[in-house]
Amino acid sequence: MSKTQPRHALRLVAAGMTDVGRQRRHNEDNVLVAQSLDLFVVADGMGGHSTGHVASALTATSMQNFFEATAQGDLPLPTPNDEVDLPRPAERLVQAVRKANRDVYEISSTHKEHRGMGSTIVAIHYDGDQNLHIAHVGDSRCYRIRDGAIEQLTRDHSLINDALALKPDLTEDELSRLPKNVITRALGMKDAVKVDVQTVRIEPGDMFLLCSDGLSGMISNDQILEVFDLTSDLSEACELLIAMANEAGGVDNISALLVRADDTPPPSEAQIDAAEVDAPELAVEEVAASIPFSQRYRDIQDAPSVRSYRPPPPEDPVDEVVVAADLDALREVMSPDDLAMLAAGGDVEVDGPRSIDEIRVARCRRCDHELYVGNTFCTECGLKIESD
Repeated sequence: MSKTQPRHALRLVAAGMTDVGRQRRHNEDNVLVAQSLDLFVVADGMGGHSTGHVASALTATSMQNFFEATAQGDLPLPTPNDEVDLPRPAERLVQAVRKANRDVYEISSTHKEHRGMGSTIVAIHYDGDQNLHIAHVGDSRCYRIRDGAIEQLTRDHSLINDALALKPDLTEDELSRLPKNVITRALGMKDAVKVDVQTVRIEPGDMFLLCSDGLSGMISNDQILEVFDLTSDLSEACELLIAMANEAGGVDNISALLVRADDTPPPSEAQIDAAEVDAPELAVEEVAASIPFSQRYRDIQDAPSVRSYRPPPPEDPVDEVVVAADLDALREVMSPDDLAMLAAGGDVEVDGPRSIDEIRVARCRRCDHELYVGNTFCTECGLKIESD
C-alpha cells in the first residue's frame, strides 16, 4: 500500500534580552516569549520611571492573558467591516492589542500618578500553518532575515513617516527640520487605537527580529546581519546586538527578541505507519520563557543590568516553560480585585485615582537616591540593597 510522503516540520526557537542601556537608569522595555501560545511581544514603555515600565508590563500581561482566554478560538468582539478578510489568527492578534490598549488607557486615565503613560508594541503570532501574523503600534520593529538579506516588515508610526505618506516628495532639508523621535501612535493614548497587521509566509531558516528603537536607532541593518555571520546561537546573537547598541552609545533601553524557524526532517519512511501519515504538518517545541515584569533578585548576589532568556538545550526537552509577567509590581497601582480580574483576562474597572501618597518610596541609606521596585543595587551609587 502506498504511503503519503511526509513533509518537513518547522520547529520555532526563540530567545530574548532586554538591557537598560548606558544613559537610562530604569528599563521601561518589556519582552514576552509565550511559546505555548505562539506569541512573541516587545513593548517599549513611555512616561518616565514611574509609568513607562507599568505601561509596557501591563501591555505584555494583557496580551498573554487575552491569548490564554481565547485559546479555544472564540473572540469577544465582533469583526469590524474593514477586517472581515483577515485570517482568524490575525484578527485574534489585533483584538489582543486593542485589549492591551484599553487596559493601559484605563490605568492612565484613572490614576493620576500614571497619567500620560503609554507603550509601543510589536507582536507576532504563529498560527501553526506556516503563517506568521505581525501587529504593531508605534516604532518598535519587526525584521525578517532570510537568505542573508534583512527586510524591515513594519513601518514606524512616526511624524517623519506620516509626513512622507502625505507628501512623498519632501526634500531632505524639509525632513531634517522635523523631530526624529516623535511617534504618532501608541497604546494608552486613547480608548481606541489603529493597529497595523500583516501576514507573511514562513520558510525554513527564516529569522524574525523584534526590537525596540533603542536597538534599531543605534545600529544599521548591515550591522545586524554581521551578527549572524558570527554566531547561529540566538542567545549569543541577542547579546551581540545589545552590546553593539551599547557600544554605539546606548542612549535608550535596548530589547532584542529573535525567533527562528528551524527545519526538522521527518522520520524515515520505514518509521511511518498509516496512523502517522495524517499527523499535523507543523510542530512547535516549547523552548522559551517570557521576561517577567519585575526582577526581584533577593537570593542572587549579583544583579545584572541585562535580563536574558534562553531556550534550554535540545537534549533537555521542556514540556512548557512560559512565565507570565509578574503582577506583583502592579500592586502599587491596582487593588487585589483588579489584579485578580486582570490575571483572569478580564477588563479592569477602577473607581477613581489613588493618591500618590499611598505609594511607599524608599531611599538609599548612602546617597538618599530614590529606589524602585525590584532594585537590588542603588542605581545612583551602586550600594547593595538589603531586603527587609
